[in-house]
Amino acid sequence: MPNKVKAGFFSFTEVLDGRHREYNEWHLFDHMPENFKLEGLQWGQRWVATPDLVERRLSAKGGLAASRYVTLYLLTDPLRQALDEFRALGRTLDSLGRFFKARRSHLSGPFRFIKAYAAPRILIDAEAIPYRPNRGVFVTVQDHVEDVTDSALDEARQWYDRVHIADLLSVRGVAGCWWFEAVGDTNPRGRTVRVYWLDDDPVAFHDDLQAKTHTFSMMDLSKAYSTLLVGTYRSIPWGSSFDWFD
Repeated sequence: MPNKVKAGFFSFTEVLDGRHREYNEWHLFDHMPENFKLEGLQWGQRWVATPDLVERRLSAKGGLAASRYVTLYLLTDPLRQALDEFRALGRTLDSLGRFFKARRSHLSGPFRFIKAYAAPRILIDAEAIPYRPNRGVFVTVQDHVEDVTDSALDEARQWYDRVHIADLLSVRGVAGCWWFEAVGDTNPRGRTVRVYWLDDDPVAFHDDLQAKTHTFSMMDLSKAYSTLLVGTYRSIPWGSSFDWFD
């Protein structure tokens, strides 16, 4: 059965003026619940890059280096209608004074679902991974390099699909991976986001990743991809005090 999820809408967000508590309360108790009533919205979650995880980032370029939150909504067909209703709700809430202004999104927009993977230890289907409880996500964001050739891109994509993702699925806490690529005109063609779902503490994941990296098969990706972000984010419990940056 094909995945009913057709796209993910991402937002990599910086909160301004230190207003993290206000932002989190608005998003958890006002903004996200309103979005869940939309027919084309299947699921959504938001995570935070706490200071200890920012220190462990493997790469962060440009505005993405300032992102401390990432939000992902999963959307179903008809995708255009789902996106239109999603954006229309945002405009409506803004007109009612219910949109948090002290924020800056450094990357946002729809990304088409490409493929799902599950770690061998996980019994559920790979396409059910997001609905399983998680303690965080490991996220990579890449662009195609300028003048990339089809052969270079195909080689890199096959390496991720057959080799690298399998290596990462062996790291402590990694439950699965979903691969997305940009659609529409809000992101460069081919921009790629891969989300690895973690069911163990992100710090434990980083420690095991560091211990295992030397055993992984490596490839020169410079002819295919430019990496923008490689880092982890924690799940946000609704009862959190939201004081990570105080």
